[in-house]
Amino acid sequence: MSTKKTPRALYIPPPLRNNVNNDLIISNDVRKPSSISESSTVNLSVNQHTDEIEQSFKSLQLSDNPTEVYDGSKKNVFKSKLLSKNEQTLEHKTEPRLNLSDFQHIIELYNLPKDVENYQLESELAGFQDSGFYQKWVDDEHCLLVFSSSDEAHRALAQISGLFIKARKIDDASLASKQKIARSAGDWSMPYKKRPVTTSSIAHRIISSHLGIAPNKKNSIEDTTRDEQNKALLREARVREQAIRQAQNSMGEGDD
Repeated sequence: MSTKKTPRALYIPPPLRNNVNNDLIISNDVRKPSSISESSTVNLSVNQHTDEIEQSFKSLQLSDNPTEVYDGSKKNVFKSKLLSKNEQTLEHKTEPRLNLSDFQHIIELYNLPKDVENYQLESELAGFQDSGFYQKWVDDEHCLLVFSSSDEAHRALAQISGLFIKARKIDDASLASKQKIARSAGDWSMPYKKRPVTTSSIAHRIISSHLGIAPNKKNSIEDTTRDEQNKALLREARVREQAIRQAQNSMGEGDD
Protein backbone atom coordinates (compact mmCIF):
# COMPACT_ATOMS: atom_id res chain seq x y z
CA MET A 1 0.00 0.00 0.00
CA SER A 2 1.06 3.56 -0.68
CA THR A 3 2.12 5.65 2.31
CA LYS A 4 1.40 8.95 0.57
CA LYS A 5 -1.20 11.05 2.35
CA THR A 6 -4.23 12.29 0.50
CA PRO A 7 -4.32 16.05 -0.17
CA ARG A 8 -7.69 16.35 1.52
CA ALA A 9 -9.00 14.75 4.70
CA LEU A 10 -11.29 11.83 4.17
CA TYR A 11 -13.50 12.81 7.11
CA ILE A 12 -14.14 16.35 8.39
CA PRO A 13 -15.88 16.81 11.73
CA PRO A 14 -19.04 18.97 11.68
CA PRO A 15 -17.57 21.89 13.71
CA LEU A 16 -14.77 22.30 11.15
CA ARG A 17 -16.83 21.96 7.97
CA ASN A 18 -17.76 25.67 7.73
CA ASN A 19 -14.12 26.69 7.87
CA VAL A 20 -13.17 24.25 5.12
CA ASN A 21 -15.96 25.48 2.83
CA ASN A 22 -14.85 29.08 3.36
CA ASP A 23 -11.30 28.13 2.38
CA LEU A 24 -12.55 26.50 -0.81
CA ILE A 25 -14.59 29.56 -1.77
CA ILE A 26 -11.60 31.84 -1.21
CA SER A 27 -9.32 29.57 -3.29
CA ASN A 28 -11.84 29.53 -6.16
CA ASP A 29 -12.07 33.32 -6.10
CA VAL A 30 -8.30 33.56 -6.29
CA ARG A 31 -8.15 31.26 -9.30
CA LYS A 32 -10.81 33.02 -11.33
CA PRO A 33 -8.56 35.54 -13.10
CA SER A 34 -6.19 32.82 -14.24
CA SER A 35 -9.09 30.77 -15.61
CA ILE A 36 -10.36 33.82 -17.53
CA SER A 37 -6.96 34.39 -19.05
CA GLU A 38 -6.65 30.76 -20.01
CA SER A 39 -10.08 30.75 -21.66
CA SER A 40 -9.21 33.90 -23.61
CA THR A 41 -6.02 32.31 -24.98
CA VAL A 42 -7.95 29.17 -25.97
CA ASN A 43 -10.59 31.21 -27.79
CA LEU A 44 -7.88 33.17 -29.58
CA SER A 45 -6.17 30.01 -30.82
CA VAL A 46 -9.49 28.57 -32.01
CA ASN A 47 -10.27 31.76 -33.92
CA GLN A 48 -6.84 31.72 -35.57
CA HIS A 49 -7.30 28.10 -36.60
CA THR A 50 -10.74 28.89 -38.03
CA ASP A 51 -9.31 31.76 -40.06
CA GLU A 52 -6.61 29.48 -41.48
CA ILE A 53 -9.23 26.93 -42.54
CA GLU A 54 -11.32 29.62 -44.23
CA GLN A 55 -8.29 30.90 -46.12
CA SER A 56 -7.39 27.39 -47.29
CA PHE A 57 -10.95 26.87 -48.56
CA LYS A 58 -10.82 30.16 -50.42
CA SER A 59 -7.55 29.15 -52.07
CA LEU A 60 -9.10 26.00 -53.51
CA GLN A 61 -10.06 26.05 -57.18
CA LEU A 62 -12.63 23.88 -58.91
CA SER A 63 -11.73 22.11 -62.12
CA ASP A 64 -13.94 20.47 -64.71
CA ASN A 65 -11.40 17.71 -65.26
CA PRO A 66 -12.14 14.88 -62.75
CA THR A 67 -8.65 13.43 -63.17
CA GLU A 68 -6.92 16.49 -61.67
CA VAL A 69 -6.32 16.77 -57.93
CA TYR A 70 -5.29 20.18 -56.58
CA ASP A 71 -3.35 20.19 -53.30
CA GLY A 72 -4.31 23.71 -52.13
CA SER A 73 -0.76 25.04 -52.00
CA LYS A 74 -0.75 25.78 -55.77
CA LYS A 75 2.53 23.99 -56.20
CA ASN A 76 1.82 20.51 -57.52
CA VAL A 77 -1.00 19.16 -59.65
CA PHE A 78 -1.26 15.36 -59.65
CA LYS A 79 -3.11 13.46 -62.35
CA SER A 80 -4.58 10.11 -61.38
CA LYS A 81 -4.50 7.14 -63.75
CA LEU A 82 -8.25 6.91 -64.25
CA LEU A 83 -9.12 5.51 -67.64
CA SER A 84 -12.05 6.77 -69.64
CA LYS A 85 -14.66 4.41 -71.02
CA ASN A 86 -13.09 4.52 -74.47
CA GLU A 87 -9.67 3.64 -73.07
CA GLN A 88 -11.15 0.77 -71.04
CA THR A 89 -12.87 -0.67 -74.09
CA LEU A 90 -9.65 -0.38 -76.08
CA GLU A 91 -7.73 -2.16 -73.34
CA HIS A 92 -10.38 -4.88 -73.28
CA LYS A 93 -10.15 -5.30 -77.06
CA THR A 94 -6.37 -5.53 -77.23
CA GLU A 95 -5.05 -8.99 -77.94
CA PRO A 96 -2.96 -10.48 -75.11
CA ARG A 97 0.67 -11.41 -75.62
CA LEU A 98 0.84 -15.16 -76.02
CA ASN A 99 3.39 -17.53 -77.49
CA LEU A 100 0.88 -19.42 -79.61
CA SER A 101 3.39 -22.13 -80.45
CA ASP A 102 2.94 -23.41 -76.86
CA PHE A 103 -0.81 -23.90 -77.38
CA GLN A 104 -0.99 -25.86 -80.63
CA HIS A 105 -2.68 -28.73 -78.78
CA ILE A 106 -5.75 -26.49 -78.34
CA ILE A 107 -8.45 -25.78 -80.91
CA GLU A 108 -11.50 -23.54 -80.70
CA LEU A 109 -15.08 -24.39 -81.54
CA TYR A 110 -16.94 -21.23 -82.59
CA ASN A 111 -20.42 -20.09 -83.70
CA LEU A 112 -21.96 -22.81 -81.57
CA PRO A 113 -25.74 -22.91 -81.12
CA LYS A 114 -26.84 -21.73 -77.69
CA ASP A 115 -28.71 -24.97 -77.01
CA VAL A 116 -25.81 -27.29 -77.83
CA GLU A 117 -24.88 -29.86 -75.17
CA ASN A 118 -21.58 -31.45 -74.23
CA TYR A 119 -22.57 -34.92 -75.45
CA GLN A 120 -23.24 -33.48 -78.91
CA LEU A 121 -19.68 -32.14 -79.05
CA GLU A 122 -18.30 -35.47 -77.86
CA SER A 123 -20.26 -37.36 -80.54
CA GLU A 124 -18.70 -35.12 -83.19
CA LEU A 125 -15.26 -36.05 -81.84
CA ALA A 126 -15.78 -39.80 -81.78
CA GLY A 127 -12.49 -41.65 -82.06
CA PHE A 128 -10.53 -39.45 -79.65
CA GLN A 129 -11.57 -41.30 -76.50
CA ASP A 130 -8.34 -43.29 -76.52
CA SER A 131 -6.00 -40.30 -76.52
CA GLY A 132 -8.50 -38.22 -74.59
CA PHE A 133 -9.36 -34.52 -74.46
CA TYR A 134 -11.31 -32.09 -72.32
CA GLN A 135 -13.40 -29.04 -73.11
CA LYS A 136 -13.63 -25.60 -71.51
CA TRP A 137 -16.42 -23.20 -72.35
CA VAL A 138 -15.50 -19.57 -72.96
CA ASP A 139 -19.01 -18.23 -73.56
CA ASP A 140 -22.22 -19.43 -75.19
CA GLU A 141 -20.66 -19.51 -78.67
CA HIS A 142 -17.03 -20.52 -78.06
CA CYS A 143 -15.48 -23.62 -76.54
CA LEU A 144 -11.83 -24.69 -76.23
CA LEU A 145 -10.75 -28.30 -76.69
CA VAL A 146 -7.46 -29.43 -75.16
CA PHE A 147 -5.90 -32.56 -76.67
CA SER A 148 -2.96 -34.70 -75.66
CA SER A 149 -0.71 -33.37 -78.45
CA SER A 150 -0.65 -30.99 -81.37
CA ASP A 151 -0.99 -33.94 -83.77
CA GLU A 152 -4.25 -34.98 -82.13
CA ALA A 153 -5.49 -31.39 -82.38
CA HIS A 154 -4.70 -31.27 -86.10
CA ARG A 155 -6.41 -34.62 -86.61
CA ALA A 156 -9.50 -33.30 -84.85
CA LEU A 157 -9.54 -30.25 -87.12
CA ALA A 158 -9.46 -32.53 -90.15
CA GLN A 159 -12.23 -34.76 -88.75
CA ILE A 160 -14.73 -32.02 -87.84
CA SER A 161 -16.98 -31.56 -90.85
CA GLY A 162 -18.03 -27.98 -90.17
CA LEU A 163 -21.72 -28.59 -90.88
CA PHE A 164 -22.88 -28.65 -87.28
CA ILE A 165 -19.70 -27.57 -85.46
CA LYS A 166 -17.01 -25.23 -86.76
CA ALA A 167 -13.43 -25.46 -85.52
CA ARG A 168 -10.21 -23.53 -86.06
CA LYS A 169 -6.65 -23.39 -84.80
CA ILE A 170 -5.71 -21.43 -81.72
CA ASP A 171 -3.90 -18.94 -83.96
CA ASP A 172 -7.25 -17.89 -85.45
CA ALA A 173 -9.22 -18.11 -82.20
CA SER A 174 -11.45 -15.34 -80.92
CA LEU A 175 -10.20 -12.60 -78.63
CA ALA A 176 -12.28 -13.94 -75.71
CA SER A 177 -10.63 -17.36 -75.98
CA LYS A 178 -7.14 -15.90 -76.08
CA GLN A 179 -7.86 -13.72 -73.08
CA LYS A 180 -9.13 -16.76 -71.17
CA ILE A 181 -5.89 -18.60 -71.95
CA ALA A 182 -3.79 -15.57 -70.97
CA ARG A 183 -5.31 -15.49 -67.46
CA SER A 184 -3.62 -18.82 -66.64
CA ALA A 185 -1.23 -19.53 -69.49
CA GLY A 186 0.78 -22.05 -67.48
CA ASP A 187 -2.21 -24.34 -66.99
CA TRP A 188 -3.27 -24.17 -70.63
CA SER A 189 0.23 -24.92 -71.89
CA MET A 190 0.04 -28.48 -70.48
CA PRO A 191 -1.57 -30.99 -72.89
CA TYR A 192 -4.25 -33.34 -71.72
CA LYS A 193 -2.88 -36.44 -70.05
CA LYS A 194 -5.19 -39.37 -69.65
CA ARG A 195 -5.07 -41.21 -66.36
CA PRO A 196 -3.54 -44.67 -66.83
CA VAL A 197 -5.65 -47.75 -66.27
CA THR A 198 -5.24 -49.13 -62.76
CA THR A 199 -6.54 -52.16 -60.91
CA SER A 200 -7.08 -52.92 -57.25
CA SER A 201 -5.12 -56.19 -57.24
CA ILE A 202 -1.79 -54.47 -56.52
CA ALA A 203 -3.34 -52.43 -53.71
CA HIS A 204 -4.84 -55.57 -52.13
CA ARG A 205 -1.48 -57.31 -52.32
CA ILE A 206 0.39 -54.41 -50.68
CA ILE A 207 -2.16 -54.01 -47.88
CA SER A 208 -2.18 -57.76 -47.19
CA SER A 209 1.61 -57.87 -46.96
CA HIS A 210 1.71 -54.92 -44.52
CA LEU A 211 -1.02 -56.44 -42.35
CA GLY A 212 0.66 -59.84 -42.38
CA ILE A 213 -2.28 -61.58 -44.01
CA ALA A 214 -1.21 -64.60 -45.99
CA PRO A 215 -2.90 -64.84 -49.41
CA ASN A 216 -5.30 -67.72 -49.86
CA LYS A 217 -3.95 -70.42 -52.08
CA LYS A 218 -7.42 -71.42 -53.15
CA ASN A 219 -9.07 -68.33 -54.62
CA SER A 220 -12.80 -68.13 -55.00
CA ILE A 221 -14.48 -67.95 -58.38
CA GLU A 222 -15.16 -64.23 -57.91
CA ASP A 223 -11.52 -63.48 -57.10
CA THR A 224 -10.32 -65.46 -60.10
CA THR A 225 -12.74 -63.69 -62.42
CA ARG A 226 -11.76 -60.29 -61.06
CA ASP A 227 -8.04 -61.01 -61.52
CA GLU A 228 -8.60 -62.08 -65.10
CA GLN A 229 -10.59 -58.94 -65.86
CA ASN A 230 -7.87 -56.75 -64.36
CA LYS A 231 -5.19 -58.47 -66.42
CA ALA A 232 -7.26 -58.07 -69.57
CA LEU A 233 -7.69 -54.35 -68.86
CA LEU A 234 -3.96 -53.90 -68.40
CA ARG A 235 -3.22 -55.77 -71.65
CA GLU A 236 -5.70 -53.62 -73.58
CA ALA A 237 -4.20 -50.45 -72.14
CA ARG A 238 -0.69 -51.49 -73.17
CA VAL A 239 -1.81 -52.38 -76.70
CA ARG A 240 -3.71 -49.10 -77.05
CA GLU A 241 -0.73 -47.09 -75.84
CA GLN A 242 1.60 -48.83 -78.28
CA ALA A 243 -0.81 -48.20 -81.17
CA ILE A 244 -1.04 -44.50 -80.35
CA ARG A 245 2.73 -44.24 -80.11
CA GLN A 246 3.22 -45.97 -83.45
CA ALA A 247 0.64 -43.73 -85.11
CA GLN A 248 2.36 -40.60 -83.80
CA ASN A 249 5.76 -41.87 -85.00
CA SER A 250 4.38 -42.67 -88.46
CA MET A 251 2.81 -39.20 -88.75
CA GLY A 252 6.12 -37.63 -87.77
CA GLU A 253 7.99 -39.65 -90.40
CA GLY A 254 5.39 -38.70 -93.02
CA ASP A 255 5.92 -35.00 -92.34
CA ASP A 256 9.66 -35.40 -92.89
